[in-house]
Amino acid sequence: MVNRRVMMYPIKFKPIIKEMIWGSESWDITCRQNEMGIIENGEYEGMAFVDFIAKDRNAVLGTKAGGNFPLLVKTIDARDVLSVQVHPNDEYARINGKGDTGKSELWYILTPPTDGQLIVGLRDGVTRDILAKAYEDKTIEQYLNCMTVKKGDIINIPAGLIHALTPGIRVIEIQQNSDITYRLYDFGRVGTDGKPRELHVNDALAVVDYTAKNDVNVSPSEHFTVEKLNVSELFRTSSNEQMFSVYTCLDGEAVFQTTSHTVELKETKSVFIPAGLGDYVIYPQGEDVTLLKSEPMAC
Repeated sequence: MVNRRVMMYPIKFKPIIKEMIWGSESWDITCRQNEMGIIENGEYEGMAFVDFIAKDRNAVLGTKAGGNFPLLVKTIDARDVLSVQVHPNDEYARINGKGDTGKSELWYILTPPTDGQLIVGLRDGVTRDILAKAYEDKTIEQYLNCMTVKKGDIINIPAGLIHALTPGIRVIEIQQNSDITYRLYDFGRVGTDGKPRELHVNDALAVVDYTAKNDVNVSPSEHFTVEKLNVSELFRTSSNEQMFSVYTCLDGEAVFQTTSHTVELKETKSVFIPAGLGDYVIYPQGEDVTLLKSEPMAC
């Protein structure tokens, strides 16, 4: 039952900007010890996300949400290619990680890469032995699968799938709330200290799914769902008492309105809808607005 002393309304957070050697990230929905979301609107402005959750966990996260906050939502802007990397599944992370879950993620392509190609998966027939030898021989690039993508594509990257964003791309990333990344190859790049960036070859080779197919556009995630919504007129809906949801604006602008609060949402920004919010309305501003609605699976 919702604690009536706690006000529920659409929540926006101050973005956490991370400058990287290859570009930048904006962490918009995050609840991590060292990257804690801070509310930027309404009665709880300035409050840490973890403290808001503690006010009424069921009303904020939902009656079927267990454990740590399960999602992380960010915008990634790549000026250069990222490292060729892979993420572990939950089991490997539990045994070898440092408190994080595994990491499956999903990309919505806002702006395609300059050459139209992403690195997604390995070429057919590549085994662990072949990939290990390619690392030793410095020939990994010839075994990587490239995928042509365009604006509006949704690419699922399950744990175990080799991948790398490429120059010029901008994506919305929906992922498990984990920061475990194993770099297999980094194109000979050095960090800001002038030294080669750290690689995690043994872990990477251990977690790669060598049977993974590259038709990831249609592969569902077992950890969260996403729904693309095109809103051209007033849209009435309600929160789900069992689970919170997150809306990310892909194109245009929207207003989320309850009986007590009005929240504007601009392109690439996200809003958190508490499970106990109740009824709310979405208004497109001007032309149609495109939104991505994300919800975790019951956990």
